[in-house]
Amino acid sequence: MSFLIYLFSTWGLLTNMLVVIVFGLTTYNTYAKRWSAMSGKFSTKGRITWSEMIPGKNRALISYSYTVNNILYNGVITPSPFRMKKMVELNPKGKEITVYYSSKDPGYSQAFTPPNHMDTIIQSINKFLVFPAVLINTISFFLYWLFSINS
Repeated sequence: MSFLIYLFSTWGLLTNMLVVIVFGLTTYNTYAKRWSAMSGKFSTKGRITWSEMIPGKNRALISYSYTVNNILYNGVITPSPFRMKKMVELNPKGKEITVYYSSKDPGYSQAFTPPNHMDTIIQSINKFLVFPAVLINTISFFLYWLFSINS
């Protein structure tokens, strides 16, 4: 039994329509909540809480904290592989930075510059649509296979 047969069966089509409706709306809702961060209108001062190269690996860890409405939030900066060492040098622990956050979801933030629309869309789609779609289709395909071998 192939996956294509499952996808074009009534079972597969209904499963995927449900996934697209439910998780598509969740993806849009998440993106809409984060829209204000991308506008650059909501920013605050934050501090670098950790900044170092990871020994033995070509990786860096830079984290920061910021406060919105008297609630402390944390974020992580993931520098590109080509700029890791420079980012760690330019952002020592304790340095004050600008953090752009979402007014409707203050836990969503980005340091230095407002988040990019395309990056936010891709993150939302991957996290709230693609992952659930793969997981649900894997389970649904298995159930479809189980029912079809007994027919």
